[in-house]
Amino acid sequence: MKRFFRQIYIGFLNTCRIWRDEYTFVFRDYGVMLFFFALPFAYPVVYALIYNPEIVRDVPMAVVDDCRTPLSRELARDMDASPEVEVVSYCANMEEAKELMYKRKCFGILHIPGDFSRKLMRGEQSPVVLFCDMSMLINYKSLLIAVTDVTLKMGGELQCAALGSDSPKEKQVIMNPIPSSSVTLYNPESGYGTFLIPAVLVLILQQSLILGIGMLAGGMYEKRRMRFYYYNLPGSENRNVIHLILGKALCYYSLYIINAIYVLHIVPWMFRFPQNAPQWDIYIFITPFLLATILLGMTLSVFCKEREDSFILFVFTSIPFLFLSGITWPDFAMPDFFRLIAQFIPSTFCVKGFVHMNTMGATIHDVEGYYLSLWGLALLYFFSAFLVYRYRILKEKGKGDAGNVRNVFGRR
Repeated sequence: MKRFFRQIYIGFLNTCRIWRDEYTFVFRDYGVMLFFFALPFAYPVVYALIYNPEIVRDVPMAVVDDCRTPLSRELARDMDASPEVEVVSYCANMEEAKELMYKRKCFGILHIPGDFSRKLMRGEQSPVVLFCDMSMLINYKSLLIAVTDVTLKMGGELQCAALGSDSPKEKQVIMNPIPSSSVTLYNPESGYGTFLIPAVLVLILQQSLILGIGMLAGGMYEKRRMRFYYYNLPGSENRNVIHLILGKALCYYSLYIINAIYVLHIVPWMFRFPQNAPQWDIYIFITPFLLATILLGMTLSVFCKEREDSFILFVFTSIPFLFLSGITWPDFAMPDFFRLIAQFIPSTFCVKGFVHMNTMGATIHDVEGYYLSLWGLALLYFFSAFLVYRYRILKEKGKGDAGNVRNVFGRR
């Protein structure tokens, strides 16, 4: 029994030494520090700024009025009076309006046909045409809302006039026979940022961790530093792979819990994104995600033979991981093959759980399924990291002169 407790004590000391040594490697590598600190602190702000503000007012629009009647001018004035649109020019023809759009002086063109008033007076439909610059969907949304609201209002007024309704009550019934109201749950501004940014924040944490671990592992493999952990150092004869994995994981986790607090709490607070869950619940939920991501990065590091390999192998996965998370590509629309792959990515469960908690106000008990799935992935990748590090250390030992010392498994 005494020997058993001594082994636990020695294992604890070895894990702490590896934890300390890993700090040294991280803070001496400027490339790894860039991924571990600069990227998580800068990228969330950049992405949030891109989608903030979420609602655009006074989008520049050009009007081509081929009808030139009081009714068509009223339509153009109502468009200009709407909060979403500002009419910057009344063009003589479509070619003049196109030139303004090419010069980026307007983002939409409203074309009123020459028979607009004549058809309306006959009781016929008279469509107006909206041309939009689709390079920015947020501008398109404002233009479409303005045109829809103004044309519906004008159509109701024309209908009231045709029926001869004078009282306000009759006009209200004719213009809005079935009143309805829209309540935007969990996204009060109906903005793209509130919808997308929570998923992006989780992916930034995951990708920066995997890239940093891959770069660090590639540099150690390139310079044959892996033997630092097991050869010719005090206490190295008692070190094993479990000590190595735990020490490195504790180092990365202790660094990234600070990043997680900044990314998942400070950034949403700065840009006023919804924050409806208790912060301690989020920190509890994020723990298995960070551990699973760290162990996944350690597993994938076997493919990094040089520092630059992490760029080549992992950078491109950002967009696929975003789609596989189920936020932009619903789960029910995914083929079974991609749905299966998504189950092995930590961000899949973390994105869904974080959105449920931070945006929709769920508690840690409401996302218990995602929480347990993340712990399952952490356990799975712990075993895979064990096999990877066992293979890598044995391979490096075979190249060196450490054959006469005890290896990381306690054998000769």
